[in-house]
Amino acid sequence: MSFSSEKQLTLHKRNICPVKGCGKNFFSHKYLVQHRRVHSDDRPLKCPWKGCKMTFKWAWSRTEHIRVHTGARPYVCAEPGCGQTFRFVSDFSRHKRKTGHSVKKTKKR
Repeated sequence: MSFSSEKQLTLHKRNICPVKGCGKNFFSHKYLVQHRRVHSDDRPLKCPWKGCKMTFKWAWSRTEHIRVHTGARPYVCAEPGCGQTFRFVSDFSRHKRKTGHSVKKTKKR
């Protein structure tokens, strides 16, 4: 790997995003590498479903997409009398926000 300037090398060593106007700082180089996908069209993760051509930047978005194929609805509202299920965490969050339903916390054993 080569760098065009001393400044670029310094940013690299300190795990700072070199994209102009960004400059976010990361705990490790691994997280910087993941972050750089924000600034590019790199979509390295493919849907494993046969015939599906979708690609993703983030593992969580691929996981949520696969539920479109499987029909899984892992998010369940625990409010008594509701029991609605949701495929995506964003839909579940919206439901809780709009209805005032809250997540029931269970004690860890």
